[in-house]
Amino acid sequence: MTNIYDIINDLYVDDEGWNQVLRRDYAEQFMRTEAFRGASDDDLLEIWGQVMYLLIYCGNTSYKIGDLTAEDLIYCISWCQRNIADFELSHDTVELFLSVIGRLLIFLKRKKAISHDDAAEKCKAKLLGNGKNLKLFSEDGSLPEEYEKYRINQEPDLDTKVFMQLGQKLSDLFCMMRDYFNDEEFRFERRRACISYFGSDLIPDGSKNPELEASFWEYFLFDFHLSDTNQRPVEAFYEYYRNHPDPYFKKDNKALTRLLETMQKVRLMVFMIEGDDGNSWYRCRDFFTGSIYELSLPLDDRTDTTDLICIGHVFEDGNLITEYLWSICVRPLARKALLKRFSSFLDWYRVSEPDADWEDFCIHNTALITQMIGSAGVQDTVMEPFRWSTNVRNYKPSEVKEDNPVHQFIIRLSKLLHLSWKDRRNLVQMWSDFYTLTPVSFCSNDEYVVWALAVLGNYMTLTETFLLDIVSYAEKTKIEGSRIHDRMQIIRAVLKLEPFDPRYCNESALLNMMFS
Repeated sequence: MTNIYDIINDLYVDDEGWNQVLRRDYAEQFMRTEAFRGASDDDLLEIWGQVMYLLIYCGNTSYKIGDLTAEDLIYCISWCQRNIADFELSHDTVELFLSVIGRLLIFLKRKKAISHDDAAEKCKAKLLGNGKNLKLFSEDGSLPEEYEKYRINQEPDLDTKVFMQLGQKLSDLFCMMRDYFNDEEFRFERRRACISYFGSDLIPDGSKNPELEASFWEYFLFDFHLSDTNQRPVEAFYEYYRNHPDPYFKKDNKALTRLLETMQKVRLMVFMIEGDDGNSWYRCRDFFTGSIYELSLPLDDRTDTTDLICIGHVFEDGNLITEYLWSICVRPLARKALLKRFSSFLDWYRVSEPDADWEDFCIHNTALITQMIGSAGVQDTVMEPFRWSTNVRNYKPSEVKEDNPVHQFIIRLSKLLHLSWKDRRNLVQMWSDFYTLTPVSFCSNDEYVVWALAVLGNYMTLTETFLLDIVSYAEKTKIEGSRIHDRMQIIRAVLKLEPFDPRYCNESALLNMMFS
């Protein structure tokens, strides 16, 4: 069982500034008073949660606990409902909050820390009626306009919602997501992710290398794209969980769902550390764009950040999603060559995705990014210049006609082969581009199969990936291999296909380009 005093200790040790809101000795003494009143361990956690709502509000506004009036507490409740994910606005939750804060105010007055202790009771009279409905508040949790317009001070909302016991909630969600995606239903997705990330289809043994296993799951949940929907797993799990919350977590499910919503905005960042701003916050420069960000990093005074390129998943507010950083030492000249090489890959990627920026490139090519940076950090490695060129200019993809039989067979075959969403899109686009230039008729019942296999054969050739043994498939379906080969030649000539053709490149092809 979590000890309430350990939680209080962690709060004040992590940030001594909380003493300016409520002295630590008062916080501990109040909780001991609650325990003496007969509160159980679970009750103490609940009571401390109510106190934390008030501390977070006062810590983010100009209010002092001793100066709060009944009106101020009404505004406090409204602010907490908008900014604290765990806070639920209902008659019962508001009654609990005001009851705890009322006892805290009485305790603080006895300690002569404040001069009046009746604000919470007066607030109860304003908000709580005989029934179970809250007075004043609208259904969406807002206060009436005529009530708000007389306010002197307006507390601004936070950029991101606050989550109580964030570390524990993240741990719970990671466990649930890993259990969910460890199901047999996702075995092909896990295998494909392993091949992209490690070049092998075996997930690392967590008992032997827990950090490597954790890094894989981080990649899978936040960077990998599922084949059917192109969603990242964290996005798919959010949709699942908001409709199937875990009954074990009871009232915490609302906060967990909100946290999952926030986690969908987590993104991979590649950055260099330029300075220490204090309290574990560092001034960091985005490796790709040069933009400056403030990030909270798990570093100590002994860490030498010189020439480090760091990779981590970051919340919108600048906090890391994990407690460790992957960092590689890359010297200035090598960094310059690395960025130039990345820029060449971005240009290649933009042939098919002309609106892509660095963020979009990172979202869809995470395995490439991590492997390129990792290879740049190997001692005595010489960064080879980008040696690929293309004759493709101003590419405009043709309209995809879904009723075309070759298109329909490509979709069915892609699902049978568990191909990625990107592979499926590229195959369909290649056929559409060809068919627009050279419409063909189907003289036999298997003609559309032959054309589809010809498209797949060309795709595997230009990306240097293996997706299907076409010769064996042709033999089993009694299709002459020469027919497929002839049509491959026709498609190649009409489209003027190139090695790693940028119109139809996937991430695996970009990785192969890197190592070629």
